[in-house]
Amino acid sequence: MGRISKKICLAAGFFAAVLVIFSTDAVGGLAVSPIQQWVEVKPGKEAYFTINLTNTIRDAQALPCDVIVEVVDFNVSPQGGLSFGEDKKHDRSAVPWISFEGRDFTFQPGESKQIKAKVSAPINADGDYWAAIMVSLDNSKSQKKGISVNLRTASGVFVHVARRNYIERGSVIDTNVVLPSFDIGQNQGLSASDQNFPQAGQQAFTINVDLKNDGLTALNANGKVFLYAGGKYRTASIPLYTHRRQILPGHNRWFTGVMAQALPAGQYKARVVFESEAEHSRKITKDIEFTVSNELASQWALNFTGDDRGMLELNPQKIDLTLNPGRFTVTKLLIANTSSGTVSVRCRMKSEQLQKGWTGLDCSEFALAPNGRRNITCAVRIPVDAQPQDYTATIQIEVERSGLTDQTVNNVLLREIPVHILVIKHIGGLTSESG
Repeated sequence: MGRISKKICLAAGFFAAVLVIFSTDAVGGLAVSPIQQWVEVKPGKEAYFTINLTNTIRDAQALPCDVIVEVVDFNVSPQGGLSFGEDKKHDRSAVPWISFEGRDFTFQPGESKQIKAKVSAPINADGDYWAAIMVSLDNSKSQKKGISVNLRTASGVFVHVARRNYIERGSVIDTNVVLPSFDIGQNQGLSASDQNFPQAGQQAFTINVDLKNDGLTALNANGKVFLYAGGKYRTASIPLYTHRRQILPGHNRWFTGVMAQALPAGQYKARVVFESEAEHSRKITKDIEFTVSNELASQWALNFTGDDRGMLELNPQKIDLTLNPGRFTVTKLLIANTSSGTVSVRCRMKSEQLQKGWTGLDCSEFALAPNGRRNITCAVRIPVDAQPQDYTATIQIEVERSGLTDQTVNNVLLREIPVHILVIKHIGGLTSESG
């Protein structure tokens, strides 16, 4: 189970519900949890997991919710897009291994059910496999007033068949550098705040990297590009962003790095470096060369007016909770990249008062594209024997931006979000308060 605990989080919206048509009539709405889970099983053995389904419509006048539950294949594109269906079958499909009782279910308003599923791994299985539990509203019956409601939501099931210690293996199969371009005549007299001013991506250095997973287990890659002037002196660093950082076996994923700061004229080497937090992993590198002409360097310096000192937006600025012993709650923290380049973010909870297990962050490390944003969830669980008092903590956020460097100064910014938890015996019916 040690390897499973090291799996990085996927985006909270990894599998999204799609509502095609809404009506004002009372129809069932369905919540599915968990959104994704890892199941570990030995070759030739069985393991079990559960999926929780809840009809979120609690109105007594609402219609029953008829649903169909199926196991389906899915695949992930190099850009991180998801596609489902029989035509997405692949040689690492876990669909034939997963079974559960029933296919058609009816949920009364507010009703919850738990589906227990079994994974039966073949004796020759080795590494990671995957499938999805697809939940769909049953539209075979006529809806009131002829209104049709299409809803599909899925829970990802990733199966790790543990045969030995695995080494994460990957290779860079393609790279390309896009140098900025400028239309000086068009842009004269415009400031960066003008709505007609070109976007950052049009006037920024961009590098795209295609990384392939050559191993048998999921590859969780952290990427960065280092620029060397004349092939010798490091002059800049650029974190790499991708839509889904986890790459399944046999898949490849495009990563992108953006830096708006101007480079002087000269010959450069871009060194791509991918690393992983896994115990058994190898560093993946690739070099590519490019040239910045005197004319481009002059236009670049003239047009760059960015200021990345305020590159991070945090909301809320602090977290205040009031809870009683035995209570569990979650609160969300929005982290937005307002800079003109990619950034990498690392988060951790720090406190001398809170005991281990009281708090947790659903995702502690990720990258953001220019103007990108992400919600992270902070879960708080107060033990039943916790003493009523004030507890304090901080969420420490380390952000590394894209940009020029020298040998003594890095591009790291440190921020903190204060967390205040007031534990009292009774709240008077309220579950929590978040500020």
